[in-house]
Amino acid sequence: MSIASTTLLSLQQAGESLYAARQAFAQEVQHNASRVVGIVASEPFSNDADRAYGQLRTIARMAHELQAMEEQLKTLYGSAMELTAPETPVLVALSDRHPSVRAHPNATGTEGAEDVVVKPALQKQPPKKRAATKVSTESVGRPPRLSANDEKVLGYLQQVLDRRGWKTFTQATIAQGAGIPLGSVGLAMRRVIAAGAVREGKKGSYRLG
Repeated sequence: MSIASTTLLSLQQAGESLYAARQAFAQEVQHNASRVVGIVASEPFSNDADRAYGQLRTIARMAHELQAMEEQLKTLYGSAMELTAPETPVLVALSDRHPSVRAHPNATGTEGAEDVVVKPALQKQPPKKRAATKVSTESVGRPPRLSANDEKVLGYLQQVLDRRGWKTFTQATIAQGAGIPLGSVGLAMRRVIAAGAVREGKKGSYRLG
């Protein structure tokens, strides 16, 4: 069993929404902090100053809770990625075993029965093998398609990496440099590496492909 790519995409979109909400709350914190400073400077002991300070603490706490939710979603996204698996190898394995299953009942029959039953089976099997091979070749040989976030990550890495040596980056650094949510970095890096544009060495070390 595995998780569908559409489910993984839903998690990625949720991470992008959380990231946007956290950025908006960060701006609210800055705006209200400036407002509190102005009120305290003019009326330090007024009720308005106390109320404004209380509102600032509430907004700051909400921004902190959004950041914690984003970290939890990042962990959930990483676990979901580990449950995704390609289905093509399973199809190839089934088609490889299929002829032996078809031929087994004929091994117990008479010589004349083998002539009648086995010959039609041999005429039908080769097209099935060719079809399975075609599916495997098309799905495995095709490079992964890069999304908008993938292109941003690749553009950033092309600016900071070269082919001469390895450089180490954290996912947070890549997210900040590419301007994408932190929860989207893992999948973007997998696609960029699978496309051959970037190579991965030791954990967190990369260079251009």
